[in-house]
Amino acid sequence: MADSIGVGILGFGSYLPATVRGNDFWPKDFRPDGERERQKNLLAIERSTEGKENQVVPEIAAAMAQLGDDPFRGARLRHVIGEEEDPSDMEAEACRRAMRAAGVRPDEIDLVMVSSLVQDRLYPTNGPAIQAKCELTNATAWSLELGCASFQPQLIAAAALIRTGVYRRVLLVESSAASRTIDYQSAISLQFGDGAAAVVVGEVPAGRGLIGQFTRTDGSLRAGLVNAPIVDGQPARRWDRAAGLIRLSSFAPELGKRAGLRSTEFCREACLGALASAGLAVSDVKLFLANQSVGWLVDACRRSIGVPAEKTYETFREVANIGAAAIPYNLGRAHREGRLEEGDVVLMYSPGAGFTRGAIVYRWIAPSGVIM
Repeated sequence: MADSIGVGILGFGSYLPATVRGNDFWPKDFRPDGERERQKNLLAIERSTEGKENQVVPEIAAAMAQLGDDPFRGARLRHVIGEEEDPSDMEAEACRRAMRAAGVRPDEIDLVMVSSLVQDRLYPTNGPAIQAKCELTNATAWSLELGCASFQPQLIAAAALIRTGVYRRVLLVESSAASRTIDYQSAISLQFGDGAAAVVVGEVPAGRGLIGQFTRTDGSLRAGLVNAPIVDGQPARRWDRAAGLIRLSSFAPELGKRAGLRSTEFCREACLGALASAGLAVSDVKLFLANQSVGWLVDACRRSIGVPAEKTYETFREVANIGAAAIPYNLGRAHREGRLEEGDVVLMYSPGAGFTRGAIVYRWIAPSGVIM
C-alpha cells in the first residue's frame, strides 16, 4: 500500500472483568490431557476424533514440546465476565478508555465497528448498545464479524473509509464472553477467558500505520467450530427451533482438527502475503503478534515464518484465549512496556472461525496513549 494518507491507531483501551479463574477452579480429578478428552477436544489436534494419532508438522510439534506435560497446556489465569454484566458493558468500557487515551471526544467518533464473540442478544448486534452507552452522538454502528480474525479486517475497512474521506475517526472494538458458551466439564474450557479491547483509528503521517494486508476465507471449513444450541448432546442445525443451551461446539469435529493441523500453513500464506503487499520481508519485522487461541499457536506460527522468539509477544498465561481482542490488547501492552519504537514494523496474524485467516503489516507510530 503506497497510499498518500496514513491511517493508524490513535489510542488503545481494554477491559478485563474483575473475577479471575485459576487452574484450581477445575476438580483435581479433572483430566484434560486424557486420550478420550483429546479426541473430543476440537483444539487438541494430536488425536483424531476416532483416536488415531495425527501427524503434526515440526513447528507445531516443537511449540507443543515447549509446554511439556502441563495438562492445562500453558493456561494459568482467565478473567470471567460478571453474572450481571453484558458483553457490551465490557466493550463500552474498553471504548471509553481508548477514546480517553486518544484524546478524542465521543462526538468526534464517526463510526464504531464491533466484533462480539458472544453478543448481548441474538439480534441486534452490540454496535447500537455501544453507540448508546458511549454517547457516540454522531456515530453510526456496524458489526464486522470474522471470529478471532475480526480485528485485521476491521482495521483494513476503517483505513479504506478514512482514506476516501467517508469518515475521520473510527472506533474498533473486539470482545470475548466465551465463558457463557463453554461447557466447564469439557477440556476445551481451559483455553478461554473473557475481555474486550478497543482502538481509535484516524489519519497519521504518510507511510505510518497500516501498510500491508492479506485475508482469505475457506468456507468449506465453516462447520468445524460453531456456537449452537445443544440438544441431546449434539449441536442443533436449526437454532430457531431448538431449545437448548448455546455452546461452543462443532457440526464436523474432524474439520476443526484439520484446520488446526494446517494452522502454520495458513499463517505462512497470510503473513507472507501481507508482507509482500507492503514490499517487506520477514527480516524487517520487529514485533510479531498472533491470535493466542491455544497455548502453542503463537510459538508455532512464529517458527513457521522464521520470526525469532524475542520478537514475539503474547499473554496466554495471563488471560488465555480472548478471541479477536487478543491482538489489540497485546499490541497496547507491548507499546506500554516499551517494546516498540517509531518506524518499527509489526506483523499481526489471526485465524478465525468460518474459516478466515488474515494478516496486516503496521508501521509503528506511537499513539497518544494506552489505558488498560
